[in-house]
Amino acid sequence: MLLFLTVFVVSYLYHGLGITIGYHRLLAHRAVKVPRIIEYLIVSGGYLCFEGSPIAWVATHRVHHKSTDKEGDPHSPLNGFWHSFAGWLFSPEYKTPKDQFPVVVPDLLRDPVYRRLDPSNPKTQWLICLGNCLAFRLAILILLGPLALLANVLAAGTIFIAAFLVNSVCHIPAFGYRNFETADESRNVWWVGLMALGEGWHNNHHALPQSARHGLSWREPDISWYAIVVLRALGLAKDVRLPAGRKSAGEFQAQCDSGMGNEGLTGADKVAVLEKLAELEPRLASDPV
Repeated sequence: MLLFLTVFVVSYLYHGLGITIGYHRLLAHRAVKVPRIIEYLIVSGGYLCFEGSPIAWVATHRVHHKSTDKEGDPHSPLNGFWHSFAGWLFSPEYKTPKDQFPVVVPDLLRDPVYRRLDPSNPKTQWLICLGNCLAFRLAILILLGPLALLANVLAAGTIFIAAFLVNSVCHIPAFGYRNFETADESRNVWWVGLMALGEGWHNNHHALPQSARHGLSWREPDISWYAIVVLRALGLAKDVRLPAGRKSAGEFQAQCDSGMGNEGLTGADKVAVLEKLAELEPRLASDPV
């Protein structure tokens, strides 16, 4: 049982942080910088959780932020819950065409490792990912045995589903609450926040997409942010982006603690957030680094 629990927890963090920090906060938003070898190590956790090509993932996510809950959003619940959860993956018309990659993800296209994981044929890309994922789990089976393999598969499956919940549940008005009046339907959903290692504080994220911290209050635990704090303490993370216009994260936390619903910010703050969203529109036309 100890082996099972240990492998489950380690796998959950490895695969989960690979998605939340690696694919999302590192690659998609450039909210923090780490040495390239550390970046590859973190991103590998997401890749080995069946997330597929980092280039395609980031392209889809940047387009999502550009057109959130509007026409052009790849996975909005406005097209139905199943569509936002996973259906969009099976609808080619909702995927970012490869000929737009030079505009949407020019930074990742310059990286030979990420290019190698994104061949021109999407089916080949998924076969490469599947092959690597199976080889990784075969290694676990050989080195640690079937119980460890089961623990890893369960952990990877859970965090894989958690990522889909962020795309769907966290954009449905019936769930959660809002700290910011953003121009979309994003919500902070506590149980998704816990399950997805901090990604469920989604309204915060859509208000401040370039922030490395999503949980802005002590009542919004953000394990991914805590991991970034550890990396920074070790000297492995730099250029950590936090909410602009405030002297410290503590000030921002105090502001959010004063009200967890729509009234948590002043009218001026809400206007500033909307202006920030407008500023982000041109990010898809140039290198966001």
